[in-house]
Amino acid sequence: MVVDTIRTIKLLGKWSYNRAMGRRRPLIAVFGLTSYCNFYCPMCPFGDSDKESQINLSKRNDLTLDQWKIVFDKVAKHCIWCIIEGGEPTSRPDFMELIRYLYSLSLPITIITNCSLLHTIDLEELKKYIQFITCSIDSVFEESYCKVRGVSPNMYKKVIDNLQLLTQRKIPHHFNSVITKYNTQEFIDQTYFDKAKELGANSVSLTFVEDRSDVEYSLLPDTETMTKVCSSILDYTSKKYSPQLMIPPQYFQQIIEHGKATFDECGVWKSVFVNSNGSVMVPCWKFNSPENTYNILEKSVEEIWNAPHWEIAKTCHDCKVLGCVWYSSQPITTFAQNYMKGLSKIISQQTPELLER
Repeated sequence: MVVDTIRTIKLLGKWSYNRAMGRRRPLIAVFGLTSYCNFYCPMCPFGDSDKESQINLSKRNDLTLDQWKIVFDKVAKHCIWCIIEGGEPTSRPDFMELIRYLYSLSLPITIITNCSLLHTIDLEELKKYIQFITCSIDSVFEESYCKVRGVSPNMYKKVIDNLQLLTQRKIPHHFNSVITKYNTQEFIDQTYFDKAKELGANSVSLTFVEDRSDVEYSLLPDTETMTKVCSSILDYTSKKYSPQLMIPPQYFQQIIEHGKATFDECGVWKSVFVNSNGSVMVPCWKFNSPENTYNILEKSVEEIWNAPHWEIAKTCHDCKVLGCVWYSSQPITTFAQNYMKGLSKIISQQTPELLER
């Protein structure tokens, strides 16, 4: 723990120096280990219904274990935290090998998963390596969950069973929900939070869906419903109930006032997102073209972050309600305050267990 803290302080100092010198550098790493997912979520490009083709594409294009190790080595020199996602990251047969290697680099790890395959993993071993698991639980009720995720009631039951496994193993986990027109009521009546607590969630993160540009449908609720959701969430936050809400109230206040989240300059550059094939899109996935795409196996982080395409982030406001973009684009004080609040929550939850050892 002491070594990790010293490492973090050094990297934060280096990042601050680069920023003072006008150089963009990433601070958080996001690794999309695979382009395959066993779910069918309509708001996600990995929700493709043709799973056979998706599996074949994944086999051809996903980085190998050794290639990912090279990527981890490059990125770990810059970042204080990493997020593992996919597709569905736990679908990789070498998932635990990748986690072990990341842990050996003293890079704190968070996993984002749909939780459908956690029963196939050695959770006791996984617990040693990670900070917590982010469970993608858009709805806590079977009917709306299955509608949003495109899965059967049996899959919903398997996910619930696996959430209970996390609680039994005392593995810290929090819920992340994408709010669509199919699951708004449980946030308006606040029943989502009650069920999340029952399922052992330490905290909850909520953001509205950002509609994809490659489809003709919209999953975003109407303005009146969004206002009701935001008002209810702000009411919940003011009462300081448990589980704690991880998205700052400013996000929901801005949506009520402006109909969208607001920021001056997109802060997407503060994270490095490596796709399953090793590509990094500058500044983000909305600008997926050959001239804006780099292979991190061939280029250094410095080379990619010095690319001229980052200038797009200064004027782009295409994302209206995408929470991760909003968060990274806020003043550093907003991030620091909520980071410390979340850190204190994690420490308070883990202290009893540490004292028992």
